[in-house]
Amino acid sequence: MSAVAAICPDVLARVSQPCEPPDERRLWWELSSCVLSSQVPYPLAAAAADAIDEEGLLLGDCHDPEFLTPRLVEVLSTPLSVAGRLRSYRFPAARARHLASTRVAVTTEACSLRALVGSFRDATDARAWFVANAPGLGPKQASMFLRNAGVSYDLAILDRHVLNYMKELGIYNGTKLSIATIAQYNRSEAALREHSDTLDCPVGLLDWAIWIVMRVASRTMEPVKI
Repeated sequence: MSAVAAICPDVLARVSQPCEPPDERRLWWELSSCVLSSQVPYPLAAAAADAIDEEGLLLGDCHDPEFLTPRLVEVLSTPLSVAGRLRSYRFPAARARHLASTRVAVTTEACSLRALVGSFRDATDARAWFVANAPGLGPKQASMFLRNAGVSYDLAILDRHVLNYMKELGIYNGTKLSIATIAQYNRSEAALREHSDTLDCPVGLLDWAIWIVMRVASRTMEPVKI
């Protein structure tokens, strides 16, 4: 059995454990961390999301970007503690604008982020809305948000580890290890979904198993039977 196929049952068991649906605060934390993680290490993005959450900036009654943006810039410009070290966030002004605009888009569309997430026909429609309306959020980050929010495990997070795996299988022939457009993303996701069907594993969980195997392989520099 391949390493990826061997891990799939463990991933399925992990997500099958009962858990409470995320509340409004948790949803905004998940969304902001995904916006903040573009071109930034995830631990630093998570620390930045924690700092914004502590200030409650995305949960207040004010949706005016002229009010939110400078306050978000101030928070993101303050050194953040990551693994016992102070780190600076790389794009404080740009990400502050992105988050403020996303807050406006969400509250214009629905009364809350939770209501918005629950209003879509399916996860693909939800992802398309967030890619179109949340500045700085690409299809990979939008897929991550919707999975972390518990909306669907039928969306793939096509990061470089997953795309390398797909190259090994011959189902991805792109030259870049990132996909920017939603059309290209949908095509590559469909190819991975066909493969996931042969393993009887949802595509959004298969990519998790792939990520584990390919990351270990890249660290050990040893070939892995995929």
